[in-house]
Amino acid sequence: MNFIDANRSLIGTGLYSPAEAARLTKVPTNRIRRWMQGYSRSYQGQQVFDPPLWHSEVPEIDGSLFLGFRDLIELRMIDGFRRQSISLPYIRKVVEAARRLVKDTHPFSTTKFKTDGRKLFLEIVASTEEPQLIEILSGQHTFHSIVSSGLQDIEFEADVASLWRPSEGNREVVIDPLRSFGQPILDRYGVPTAAIERAHRSGRTLQQITDDFEIDSRAFKAALRFEDSLAA
Repeated sequence: MNFIDANRSLIGTGLYSPAEAARLTKVPTNRIRRWMQGYSRSYQGQQVFDPPLWHSEVPEIDGSLFLGFRDLIELRMIDGFRRQSISLPYIRKVVEAARRLVKDTHPFSTTKFKTDGRKLFLEIVASTEEPQLIEILSGQHTFHSIVSSGLQDIEFEADVASLWRPSEGNREVVIDPLRSFGQPILDRYGVPTAAIERAHRSGRTLQQITDDFEIDSRAFKAALRFEDSLAA
């Protein structure tokens, strides 16, 4: 698929380069590539290939990896497991079990994990038949903390993630795959936060920017706070 065709056909899916996905999720670009494209490593003197944890919902574009909106949610959840020092082999078992149980290629971006977390946890660890994994996940506490923190700012429609409010305490900014190809926007106005930040950097005044984009000062400040948080 080429980039022009992708822009025509992926409306409602979202479209992100690995660098854009890293900026939004705080997961390093090289880690995103390893998780989603697989990688080779040396093991006992031989080269082995670890396959992707999952495949992007977006086909390759001009031979390059791109991600969709639901991939961002999967990234955040899997990063949550890694932050708990759970190894990739165990995470792979969790992902595979979750995919089978939920019957979805992107299981962590479904509403089932938000509403049926306890039941799914028990089914996942039982299906992996890995006692050590149950111990690592500390009963249910660790699993639930990952799920709740990863999905607390996600809204769902038809059982799948449909909107992300990525800035805690800032409901002005949303990531909505149905608008602006999933780029962060001001919810009330549909204006990309990056456009506000670029205008501000160019030296334009608050009054000029609010007039040009037809937004209020509260939305202007929310856009800049969000963009500053991405740069941090």
